[in-house]
Amino acid sequence: MRRKCHTCLCWTCVTVCGKCAECKEKITYCEDYNGFEQMSIFNIPQEPQYQGTPRHSLAYYGLTDERVEELEKLIQSGRYSSLASQAAHTANETIAEYILLSVTQNKSYDALRVKWELKEMERIPYCRTDFYGIRRYFFSIFNEKMKEIGK
Repeated sequence: MRRKCHTCLCWTCVTVCGKCAECKEKITYCEDYNGFEQMSIFNIPQEPQYQGTPRHSLAYYGLTDERVEELEKLIQSGRYSSLASQAAHTANETIAEYILLSVTQNKSYDALRVKWELKEMERIPYCRTDFYGIRRYFFSIFNEKMKEIGK
């Protein structure tokens, strides 16, 4: 007959581990007892299966509001459209065109969503928080590319 010791939670025969206060009459130690270790699926380290979208602030990327305005003006001038396109595709391939549209036309997520509701464009496949997180990441990539060329 097997039973579970209530204090140390080991499964033993009738002669329980003997280390427990509740098992005073059973003084023979269980030969199989080697300390209780809780087994759980959560104790196994797992690789993250999905990397979420970046949601860092501008300060995390070392950017200020003034620098972002400068970058927006450079993009809106059209002189660095190829660099902007590369940065947008590096930030997120799926919504690169929406990010560029947002920056070049100075449109918010909500303004782009209205265009979708009017059936002028397809729906943005990300929520507002993710969209702006990717947009900030785009500005950090574009800023690095501009630093490389000395702007």
